[in-house]
Amino acid sequence: MKCRSQGFTLLELLIAVAIIGIIAAIALPSYQDSIQKTRRSDAKIALSEAAARQEQFFATNNSYAGSGDLGALVTNSDGQSSPEGYYALSVGNAACAGGPPFTCYSITATAVGSQADDAQCATFTINQIGQKTGTSASCW
Repeated sequence: MKCRSQGFTLLELLIAVAIIGIIAAIALPSYQDSIQKTRRSDAKIALSEAAARQEQFFATNNSYAGSGDLGALVTNSDGQSSPEGYYALSVGNAACAGGPPFTCYSITATAVGSQADDAQCATFTINQIGQKTGTSASCW
């Protein structure tokens, strides 16, 4: 009687590795896309908070904050990015006639770091009338 050894053959092992590789190749891009979509909420939250702070700033100063006053609008410790740090914030008053006091504003969140790979929604913007725009129409 012959004894058959137990275990996996090299061929069986290679097939298992190939199947795992195919599954990973399909799942990883989908996972990264989901992560990017989740991180977009960081920009939306930051812009909503900054817009609310702009209204508070206006009530106090009878003018919206300019680009030099970004720290008054952002709660993050660096005063220039979203709470999780996936977006850099900037304030624009270019649409206003003249200089201070500003009667309008736009706040823009631009993707930075690993979120910069999100070409579909790289920027989000909100202005004084609550108009929300993004890189594409589906961002907000």
